[in-house]
Amino acid sequence: MKVGIAVDVDYPHVGEVRPTKLARSLQRAGHQVVFICRNSRQRPLTEDLGYARVYRFGYFLKSKMFPWLSPPSPLNLLWALWIAKIVRKEGLDVIISSNLRIALPTIVAAKCLGKPVVLDLQENNREAVKLYPKTRFHHYVIRNSQLVGLLEDLCIKLADHTWVVVEERLESLSRRLRKPGKVSVVCHTPSLEELQASQEQRARPENDNFTLIYLGLFAPGVGSVEPILEALPYVSKRDKKVRFLIGGGGNHLLPLVERLGIQDHVILGGLIQPEKVPAWLQQGDLGIIAYPVNRFTNTTVSNKLFHYMAAGLPVFSTDMAPTRRILEEVGCGITIPAGIRNQEIAEIILRLKNSPEERAEMGQRGRQAVLEKYNWEFDFDRALRCLEKLVSKEPDDGVPRQAIVSAQSLDAKP
Repeated sequence: MKVGIAVDVDYPHVGEVRPTKLARSLQRAGHQVVFICRNSRQRPLTEDLGYARVYRFGYFLKSKMFPWLSPPSPLNLLWALWIAKIVRKEGLDVIISSNLRIALPTIVAAKCLGKPVVLDLQENNREAVKLYPKTRFHHYVIRNSQLVGLLEDLCIKLADHTWVVVEERLESLSRRLRKPGKVSVVCHTPSLEELQASQEQRARPENDNFTLIYLGLFAPGVGSVEPILEALPYVSKRDKKVRFLIGGGGNHLLPLVERLGIQDHVILGGLIQPEKVPAWLQQGDLGIIAYPVNRFTNTTVSNKLFHYMAAGLPVFSTDMAPTRRILEEVGCGITIPAGIRNQEIAEIILRLKNSPEERAEMGQRGRQAVLEKYNWEFDFDRALRCLEKLVSKEPDDGVPRQAIVSAQSLDAKP
């Protein structure tokens, strides 16, 4: 099977973790993968990455108009023509649009060539754009929730299949879009290799600082760790051996950190490469997910939740519905009650710091849940079956096979 994956950024890209993971899994399963991507840096039009071949947008490459003609957008007909060209050239069997911005051109190209197309709906775009700031004139169009919602609904309707990342997102779709066999959940989960990598890391010294840890890129206008930072002064007054390690950026947080006077307790770790995540997380004692609770965060789940679980970290999260459901199901963390004061958040952090056995039990339950259910092998199996059914034109009953994993064999690895 030859699979195309369309992305709206220059590829390879550190932020495209899910498409990369999908491509590597497809390649290991014996399939060929082609990426169709942007070319804002005017790099070579083709590149072989080993696990996939990359085609970068090439129309009008030497023209002064290239920066204006090359950005992907729902209305850029050149992108539909470019995607169709690569589909024909490579003889692709199925195409995946990994984001909404490039979805409509991908669907148009696929329909014109009679190829099945999957929309990988990684976010609730209608709700996400409400949170983004509008600092330029065109933001009032591309970040207009109603327009984005109409585009999202149209693409779901036209695509042969849509993947969402969590059950709550599935339930938020209108009933007319939730047709049997047309939408399924393919979650943001870590691979069992990551679980094994976390297991092999060196143990930390017992007298080390108690470390809160956060992993993730920062979206404009979307809060992430502010409730924890605001509680940290109350923590440090009672216990100086607590630090907050933040990976993925966060320079915009420096004014708040300085205003709160917690510079000695906050460390910005910079961008963490995906392959280094398991080792990096071993510096932590408590995984933090502190997004504000709203219609967006109540219909998605952060992949950092599963990375924390794979690393054996207990999780401390705001009360977002999907995250709360998983934490309560597994028993691997606790949520911050709505309306809680900063002093009360500090009390919970200090209680967890002084409860190593409780944290260890939470961490072990999280690792076991990744081993048995919340792993990429399980989700990839679901995605692969979907692609195979679309290519073979078999009806999709929407029932995935359970990925069977042996805990004994995993633990027995050297």
